[in-house]
Amino acid sequence: MTAKIKNILQKTGILLDYKPSNKRAALQEMGNFITKLYNLKPREFIVQKILDREAEMSTGIGYGIAIPHARIPGIEKLYMIVSRVSESIEFEAIDEKPVYLIFLLISPANTSTDHTRILSSLSRIVSYEEVRKELLKAEDAQEFLDVLIQGEDKYVK
Repeated sequence: MTAKIKNILQKTGILLDYKPSNKRAALQEMGNFITKLYNLKPREFIVQKILDREAEMSTGIGYGIAIPHARIPGIEKLYMIVSRVSESIEFEAIDEKPVYLIFLLISPANTSTDHTRILSSLSRIVSYEEVRKELLKAEDAQEFLDVLIQGEDKYVK
C-alpha cells in the first residue's frame, strides 16, 4: 500500500490556534503531544530525536510551512500531527519567513520509502497557495483534514 497522508493523519492530531513561544518550544510540545496521542515510548528519546534532526537543518520549507520529521528506532509505523499557530514563529525557513503551519512526521528508522513519500506529498500539496489559504481558514480539525485530503487527491498521483 502506498503511504498516504489520509491514512496517517487523524483529526485528533490537528491542533488549531496553537501558541508556541518559539521553535524549540513548538518542537518539544508537539513531540510530547504525538507521543501521548499515540502512546509512544520512550517519550524523552522521541522528543530528543525530533530536536536533533531539526538541529542538523531547519525543516522550514518556505511559504510559512515547516515539516519537522525524524526516524525513530522501535516504532512500528508513520505518525503525523499538525499545528496551525495563531501567531507565526521564526523557524529559520529557507525563505526566511515565519511559519504558521507545522506538520510533524515521525516514522520507523527502517522505512525510508514511505517517510520520503509522505514528505514529498506534503511538500507538493502545501506548495499550492489555494491549499495553504484553505488550511489557514479551516474552522475546525475536520475541515482542515478535508482540505489536506482533497489536496492529496488532486495533486499527488
